[in-house]
Amino acid sequence: MSFIRKTFPSPVIGSLSMDVSLPADAEDTISSVSWSPVANHLAAASWDGKVRIYDINANNGAARGAAGLAAEGPVLDCDWAKVSFCVFLFFF
Repeated sequence: MSFIRKTFPSPVIGSLSMDVSLPADAEDTISSVSWSPVANHLAAASWDGKVRIYDINANNGAARGAAGLAAEGPVLDCDWAKVSFCVFLFFF
């Protein structure tokens, strides 16, 4: 029996200057995030049954709560319509 040893490249370490910090307002784990294709909005789905929409400042990356949606159970995924401001939710 033989084993093939693969070597993986070192992880790329980039600049954190473009990272966005979200407010700690989710009551449970965030399961999915999705950027709007037409605006500086970020949707964050959570196991607490809510999707929060944040307006992201393009200059400094600051996140401000813009809207929220509630479901009857955990929200596992979210995505934006590709040409509008609609958000799709996927939950149990």
